[in-house]
Amino acid sequence: MAYDDIDIPMSSMSDLERALADTIAEFESATGNSEALEAAIGNPLGRGELRSEAQRFEEAWDDKRDTLREHVQTLLERVQSTREAWQQLDTELANATEVTDGRDG
Repeated sequence: MAYDDIDIPMSSMSDLERALADTIAEFESATGNSEALEAAIGNPLGRGELRSEAQRFEEAWDDKRDTLREHVQTLLERVQSTREAWQQLDTELANATEVTDGRDG
């Protein structure tokens, strides 16, 4: 019986998990960042139009950002469960191969 190797890049999956988690954290801190931006803008030359526009943009983006964050969270959970399933399968196949080959470990 011939065996073909299956190469699943676990380190790439772990890197993807970290990147997705970082993205989620960035989305969660975005509101505080925009409030800091509005404060930094202030009222140059006694006018508040730029600050008002930044605030309007942030309010419009809030709902979209929350939806996107939820989708990224779902993707993260799927990547995690896929990696865990492949790791479990790899362990099970390694154990089965040892038994089939007559090796006891």
